Amino acid sequence: MRGLYIHIPFCIKKCEYCDFISYTDCYDKEKLYLAAMVEEFKQYEDKQVDTVYIGGGTPSSLSTEGLIFLMDKIFEYFDVTEDAEITMEVNPKTADMQKLKALRLSGVNRLSIGVQSFCDDELNRIGRIHTAKDAQNCILDAKFAGFKNISVDLMFGLPKQTVESYRNSLIAAVAAGVNHISAYSLILEEGTPLYDKVQNWEMRLPTEAVEAAMYDTTCEVLRASGFYQYEVSNFSKTGYESRHNLKYWECEEYIGCGAAAHSYLRGTRFSNHKTIDEYIANPKERLDKTELTPKEQMSEFMFLGLRKTAGVDLQEFECRFINSAYEVYGEAIDKYIKLGLLVHEKGFLRFTERGMRLSNTVLCEFV
Repeated sequence: MRGLYIHIPFCIKKCEYCDFISYTDCYDKEKLYLAAMVEEFKQYEDKQVDTVYIGGGTPSSLSTEGLIFLMDKIFEYFDVTEDAEITMEVNPKTADMQKLKALRLSGVNRLSIGVQSFCDDELNRIGRIHTAKDAQNCILDAKFAGFKNISVDLMFGLPKQTVESYRNSLIAAVAAGVNHISAYSLILEEGTPLYDKVQNWEMRLPTEAVEAAMYDTTCEVLRASGFYQYEVSNFSKTGYESRHNLKYWECEEYIGCGAAAHSYLRGTRFSNHKTIDEYIANPKERLDKTELTPKEQMSEFMFLGLRKTAGVDLQEFECRFINSAYEVYGEAIDKYIKLGLLVHEKGFLRFTERGMRLSNTVLCEFV
């Protein structure tokens, strides 16, 4: 079963750290963009999907009418299964009660709220448009609007962030009663305002040791609060894992619609035009078509599968690729098992707890 990703590249303001494909001051093109998206939907008519993820950008910054139109067209052109997980990313500043109720009535059943921090000073430093209070109110409003499946994003390694301030954000997220938390380390991307400030010594980031302590704090606080870690950066109450994101980590097929969206179908990856204007002019044109070789498919299966705490299903690897994982990656596997970073247990290859902390080093072996 494949997933559907919808990219909404509109933002009221770009965050200091953001290098995602998103644009400000383009809201006059909302109707044209949605109309172009319908044209793209038509070529996938009646394709069955069991997850839908609407990301950005800031999807919730579109008008309520535009969002309802988008949801109606998704259901019109795709065969969305009855039990589908339908997620929308929202920013606390652009998702009021009226909009949240409309989203719930239109079929959205899961929210991913971009909180990042419950500390106003930290939010200001990274250019977020909302406050901690806005985030708390958004979670409350979402519950009143009927959402039972709510995730929040948090970030650690932020400028001037401390282990204690980050712990307070984790505790605030747990206290808000959400059932999924994604906790990501800040990645400093070249070309972003934050990158320039750090390079010019205008802003200091926590040391690697402090950032490692923040990761340990994530695991400690969330496990003690009834969450379990099912992926390097994702923690969930039982039954509330992100089904859509699991498709990426398990190398399943997905359709991507909208500017800069990527698709993976029948072993081939392709993308759409990046800018809003190019996409509106050519919503059906496919770029950068790449048929993955068996070696590339094996690499992705290992690299992405190891991000899950369950690890890589070695029998599934052999079924997909004929060869066993040990025939292809035996030297690397044995090396990291001896170092205590990987373990082969009950047919799965997975990280040990120590290995999870050093995951990037290990994953490089499979790229």
